[in-house]
Amino acid sequence: MQRKNPSRLKRLLLVALVGLIAWFGWSLVGLHVSEPRGPTSAAEAESITGIRVPPEAKNIRAASFSQWIQYAKYLRFEAPPDVCLRFASTVVPGATTQPVDPSELAYNVFPIRPGVFKYISWFDLAQAQDVITAGGGPSQAQVWVDRRRGVFYYRKTD
Repeated sequence: MQRKNPSRLKRLLLVALVGLIAWFGWSLVGLHVSEPRGPTSAAEAESITGIRVPPEAKNIRAASFSQWIQYAKYLRFEAPPDVCLRFASTVVPGATTQPVDPSELAYNVFPIRPGVFKYISWFDLAQAQDVITAGGGPSQAQVWVDRRRGVFYYRKTD
């Protein structure tokens, strides 16, 4: 009985494997952006950020992007300051809240990857005056609450 040459089968399997890896790899590194142009519903904000906003929230804005292992999620809404503060403690449980000097806020305004978002001017953290923050550790979300205007801000990046 004659043995078949396994090299042809090996080459075919190798080509199929390389094609599969290339297809899967490109789908991993592709840039995915979710950025509604205007205010959004609570349900859409949750689908973008993974966070269920409180029922008192209005003027809700959300955006996110992901590309391979890098991602960023942004959320902003208006609500009474006490609602924003309570919500902050649920988003970053156990994190200590602390006041923020307004001059330090400008650093946190811009997305970590410039040019990805077209309409993120709504993340107007630099306009905040009486702000507390919580979180921001490794792979932890950071939140800010503008107690004067009743605005909640959220950012999570990795």
